[in-house]
Amino acid sequence: MQSEFERQQALAGKEFASRQTLEQTIANRDQANATVQSAQAALDGAIANVGVLQAQKKEALRTLEELKTALAKAERDLSFTEIRAPVDGVIGNRAAQVGDFMQTGQRLAALVPLSDVFIDANFKETQLARLQSGQPVSIKVDALPDEKIDGVVASVSPASGSVFSLLPPDNATGNFTKIVQRLGVRIRVPADVAERGALRPGMSVVVAVNTKPGAAASLAARTQTAAN
Repeated sequence: MQSEFERQQALAGKEFASRQTLEQTIANRDQANATVQSAQAALDGAIANVGVLQAQKKEALRTLEELKTALAKAERDLSFTEIRAPVDGVIGNRAAQVGDFMQTGQRLAALVPLSDVFIDANFKETQLARLQSGQPVSIKVDALPDEKIDGVVASVSPASGSVFSLLPPDNATGNFTKIVQRLGVRIRVPADVAERGALRPGMSVVVAVNTKPGAAASLAARTQTAAN
């Protein structure tokens, strides 16, 4: 456009072209310059807008991280509204009702893990000489008279029940009366019996421990079932 203007100007100076043609060329040149300036301004605006968009992107990413943190906090707060038991079991002796306000450490209910029931048998100390872990046990449950249950000796208590009592006896006078003590023997029951809830904590049972496999000798005790 600039070369066309210069050509028309040279022709007009020599009176080879009309004045009108020169003026039209000048107008076209000015219009082309205005278009270039407008395009340059648009380019400069676009370049500046890139910086703005990048800043907005960074701000949006920061906002996203804040919202993720808020979401995680909300999910954690929501989880506090649910009380989850550490083990599976059955609720018994419930102390709280729907709508009650509870405090930290307040008792809600008793949870009985029926799938992990065992038997604590109290044998006399004179019966423990032949008793060992792993010996087979025959279990008779008063509530299940027609069912035979076989168990295994799991462990023997390290002390008598009186030692673990709240106020253990203390013979400070020197007088001594010999009383046969009883020690707890834990007996495990088969998993299928425990899982179907056949045994409940507190039931009365009679156990007979076979101290000599293949022989008739055995140790018997009447006890109750318990649960972890």
